[in-house]
This record gives sequence, structure tokens and C-alpha cells, in this order.
Amino acid sequence: MTVISQNIMDAKTSLNKLAEQLDHLNYQAELGRAKRKRVRASGNTERGYGICQCMSEDFINYSSHQWSTRAAFVSTWLIGFNASEINQQFFDKYNFFTLWSHSLSDHCCPSWIISPRHSKKTFYNYPLMWDCFEEALTVYKDECSNHKEIYRGISICIERIEDEEASGSLMAAMDYVFRDDLEYLKAPYPTFTR
Repeated sequence: MTVISQNIMDAKTSLNKLAEQLDHLNYQAELGRAKRKRVRASGNTERGYGICQCMSEDFINYSSHQWSTRAAFVSTWLIGFNASEINQQFFDKYNFFTLWSHSLSDHCCPSWIISPRHSKKTFYNYPLMWDCFEEALTVYKDECSNHKEIYRGISICIERIEDEEASGSLMAAMDYVFRDDLEYLKAPYPTFTR
């Protein structure tokens, strides 16, 4: 009897998984700033933190939980990067930990977190990435009526990932979350001819 009531309490008090992942990333940024590590994230607790792409690997490598940091970063930024274009209200609701570029002065594609150009790949846990992405994307799908619009944008970002195991697991997680809509989402765009 206590096991059942505990499970019901756990279900009622479970936190938003997207918010948990973003809290983890923002905590890592605050921790790095407090310890004055060589990696410095910009921003603050009110508007969220961000990091430039040249420091993203160092941010992950110097965090206190590297595997969780990479998994949360890629899963939340796949959503945040696309939501900033499609659903600004959702993007503003959460303190997305952003990835930006000095040269573009804009947000960078999330594929950079998995396929950095100039550094050694470290701290990859593909099942954890799958779980984090599935949990975060479920929050987006539940909260946003226009959730189908984000599918193609995220697909393009995932296709840019050079690590086949990572891109495969992220695409499988996304297909699982959108399993009821896949026929519509994977259909080619209609072309009109005269």
C-alpha cells in the first residue's frame, strides 16, 4: 500500500524535466563563475546563461557532471535553438542556456555540441542524451500547440551532427516523442506545378 501511494506522490510532484536540465546547466555556469574556472559563461540567473562555441567543450569538460552536462546541453539547445525562431514565447519562458558565435553574433546550431570542429570528443553517453532529449521534447510537445513545426528544424540540426551514434539516438528519441504524427511530419513537402 505504501509503495502505491509513494508512486502516486512521485507522479504528482515530478518536476518539469526541461526545467531540471536547464537548471543543471545554469548551475554549472554559476559554479564555474564562483570557482573562477577558466571557462566563463555570460549572462545571469534572470535571463539565463550562454557560452560561445569556442568555449563549449571546456564548459562541458570542467563541469562537475560532464556526461549530464553534455546530454542536457544538446537536448535543451536543440529545442531552444529552434524555439527561438518558431515559438519565442516558449523560448522566453525558460532560461535556455544558449550557444553563440563571436563571428555571427547570433545563436549557433546545436550540432556544434556533438561535432566540435577543433577538439577531442569526450563525455558522450548516448542513452543519457536520448533520455534527456525525449524528456525535454515531451515538455515542448505538451506545452506548445505548434509543436509539429519544430520537428523539421530539429531534424536539420540533427542531420548536421557528424557523430552517427549521437544523431541516430537523438533522431530515434524525437521520432518516439512524435510517433503519433510521423506520417504527417515525414511526408515530403507538396510541390505545385503549373
